[in-house]
Amino acid sequence: MQKEIIQKMKKIIEENEGFDVIIVVASRENKDYWEKRLKITKSEISSPKTKIIVVEEDWQKEAGQLLGTLYAFKKANQIFNLRELLKNKGTLAIYHTAGHGKRIAPLCGTEVNNKPAIKLPKIIQIKNKKLLFTILEGVIFSTQIYAKSREGRICVFWGDQIFIPSNSFKRSTCLPVEIFGIGETLFSKLSKKEWRKNWQPYGLIISSKKRGILIREKLSWESANFLLKGKKAKIMKSLGCFSISLPFFEILLEEFSKDIKLKRRTLNTDPHLWVPLTSEIKEYQKEGGNPLYWKRIKKIKEIFQKKSNKKRIIGVRDLGKKTIWWDYGHLRLYFLNVLKLTEKSREGEIAREFFGVKKYWIENKISQNLKIKNSLLIDSKIKSGEIENAILIASKISKAKIKNGAIICSKTKEILPKKDKEVKNILLYNVKEEKNLIVEPAEVITDIIPLDGTKIRMRTTLLRDGKRDWKVRLPQNVFAYSEIERFLARVADDTLRFRI
Repeated sequence: MQKEIIQKMKKIIEENEGFDVIIVVASRENKDYWEKRLKITKSEISSPKTKIIVVEEDWQKEAGQLLGTLYAFKKANQIFNLRELLKNKGTLAIYHTAGHGKRIAPLCGTEVNNKPAIKLPKIIQIKNKKLLFTILEGVIFSTQIYAKSREGRICVFWGDQIFIPSNSFKRSTCLPVEIFGIGETLFSKLSKKEWRKNWQPYGLIISSKKRGILIREKLSWESANFLLKGKKAKIMKSLGCFSISLPFFEILLEEFSKDIKLKRRTLNTDPHLWVPLTSEIKEYQKEGGNPLYWKRIKKIKEIFQKKSNKKRIIGVRDLGKKTIWWDYGHLRLYFLNVLKLTEKSREGEIAREFFGVKKYWIENKISQNLKIKNSLLIDSKIKSGEIENAILIASKISKAKIKNGAIICSKTKEILPKKDKEVKNILLYNVKEEKNLIVEPAEVITDIIPLDGTKIRMRTTLLRDGKRDWKVRLPQNVFAYSEIERFLARVADDTLRFRI
């Protein structure tokens, strides 16, 4: 099924059935880069008819998905008449990429504070030049299949998550809001341990006969039991992506017009719209919500219901339990999801199909100086050594013995372990080392090279959280991630010009 959907993704572009307009919400200093980059790669990721508009989220802090979506629409509407497009059953998608990329540090610094420009293992040929797919381009390509059945609606996607559905991707509800979810199951079948591990960390979609669709975020076991007393409710994980009708969107634009003008608040869709929209005031307050804000959302609900004569607002598109979901927004998840390409599994096969790298797959190969097992060499060379469950992308290595590793856009002589340890579970990204490179297990190494040629080496491990370490100078680094971010912000315009 999913291999067929991947073929459909390609066919949608060939048959000019993707979105009519795409809006990319970029961070400061990245707007020019994405305008130029997406102009070059457009034929690989979207339909010929698609108009791509890049808007800058120029807020004091972060707008959040709710205010960021409204603001992006308002800015893009000054360039192209989006209301007219939607009234005439046109299709529109918004992709959110703004933010520091703290969770994926230090990779974001390597791309000059440009989180969605981090590379994925797919080579595209543009004229005489080979380019690697970026995360954003992978997301745009994979989501064009949602356009055709969502005429007159605004689709909103995160710019760092790729998902390949196992169910139909066509719209299944006529309600104003359609939220994408996966993994439907009965709450009564889950244990406390399973809940805390696989469900509590996520946004949840709860289908209840009595109360309709409920949206909750990071719900504890105790809160879930209190809310779902009947235990007959169906639940699924929310992907954080949705489509929305123009009439309901217009009411949101009106209600949050002052917030958009001031550009000071951060409001996200789950905690600040879907949760208060589908909860009682007492529960919302008990979970830490502001009752005054809940009343504000209730007013939106009442205005829409009066105008439309519709009681229900939110519906769901269940993309299927076997939906493949690759989150590239977190360092460890980025590493694990890239390594999926080396797996002898259903997901590994689908990953190789999606990225078009089946021809690079080496199951078992032994030459005079080199032994390769379950690995991919994509536009890469290694002269001698042993690699197992590893992926090399646009890299050159003289000698290495690696197990479970991803080496991307890197060049070095021999990769050696520290003391008697193994070179295992490593991630090298844009490393440029003329000598031998010594690494530890689970280590991440990147080189940040601005326009002046200065090389700043950053090291961390897959066990650390870049968001927690953002202002910390790790012992092996000269700078903290936040200091690198501020430095790169001053040279971004000039540096990014040469990174297209």
